Amino acid sequence: MPVQYNVSMLVQEPVGSVRRYSVDGDVRIDGERRHVRGEATFLRTQDGVLVTAELAGVGSEQCSRCLGDVTVPIEMTISEEYIATVDANTGSTLKPPVDPEAFRIDERHTLNLEEAVRQSWAGALPMQPLCRQDCQGLCLRCGQDLNVAGCSCPPETDERWNALQALAQEVKGT
Repeated sequence: MPVQYNVSMLVQEPVGSVRRYSVDGDVRIDGERRHVRGEATFLRTQDGVLVTAELAGVGSEQCSRCLGDVTVPIEMTISEEYIATVDANTGSTLKPPVDPEAFRIDERHTLNLEEAVRQSWAGALPMQPLCRQDCQGLCLRCGQDLNVAGCSCPPETDERWNALQALAQEVKGT
């Protein structure tokens, strides 16, 4: 079910008129359909409709350490004004908004939340998703998943510390 709403009656009402909707639909995000749910308030403005919504969904990501699959809860807040493109009373085309990127209400008076949800979803994703807080990740040399088993790679040493390590050995020997 798409996240589209017919606002033909709302855009004919006075500025300040309000409608509340339940949002329960699918949005295409990164080539996959994702389900979103929540509540939205549509407020009639001078130029169109201001949408404020609290939405939630579930995303699939990769753990930033071990690259395993991670289910990520997504919570987002949307606050966007949609600009009318057609006068609901006369059917005449309205002057386009100054901002070419502005969200628009189409000529059939349909307000489509999909792009706003897609943009908000991207901003709500964690920067470094983890499968669990103590994820050990992958060995940088052999690629072994350290959550499953250790690897046989020798410990990594940084040559810049060699002089200090030699001094520490010398101090232990005395």
